[in-house]
Amino acid sequence: MKIIRVLTLLFPLIILGHTAPSMGGETKLVEGFLFSHTKGETCAQKWLFMEKLIEKDRVRCNETYQIKGFPYLRGNPQVLQMAPELSSKYALHQWLELLRRIDLQARYIELSTLPENDLKEFCQQAGIECFQGRIRSYVARCSSIIMGDEKRNHDFMKILKKNALVAAKERIHGNKQCFSNPETLDDLVTPDVLHHITAPRKKTGGRPSSSYLEQRIQRSKQASRP
Repeated sequence: MKIIRVLTLLFPLIILGHTAPSMGGETKLVEGFLFSHTKGETCAQKWLFMEKLIEKDRVRCNETYQIKGFPYLRGNPQVLQMAPELSSKYALHQWLELLRRIDLQARYIELSTLPENDLKEFCQQAGIECFQGRIRSYVARCSSIIMGDEKRNHDFMKILKKNALVAAKERIHGNKQCFSNPETLDDLVTPDVLHHITAPRKKTGGRPSSSYLEQRIQRSKQASRP
């Protein structure tokens, strides 16, 4: 009977494709996200409120592509189409961070163009002072918390890669131009950035390259002294 009871409790989670709640707190699925949240639940709710304001006021950036189920990540076709090529943990981490940076940069622009009353309403909901520096800090922090929450799910990356490819083909158009260079998103997506993701990670022999350069500079200064 105990086994049947356990399976009954877990059945809805299995159907939804979510992992079971951790011992640290009860998980909750926030509408608009594919995965449940514990620490990031409040942020996820405020995030969707922000999304509704952006949609209502039609200030969505046209150059960035949204990924279904991941409202805190965005890309352009070139970045989204990289998904099948990436397999190493390092490459996937770098790619994921780029998707998050693209969303944040676009989101900062979108929030800065919200009507004053709607921006104040968002700040009131978030419980923060309503100036751009504080808003950006809050949004960046929530983005990091939400992603950290979702990455704990075992099928997170598998679903993200699949949905990224769909997003590249079935673009959801925005309403306004936010970037002067749509191809590079104003240097967010450059050949060097993309190469850094796909290139094999170089081993430094246990010594950080920055430390090595600092030592060379110090030796150069010492040699130049009389």
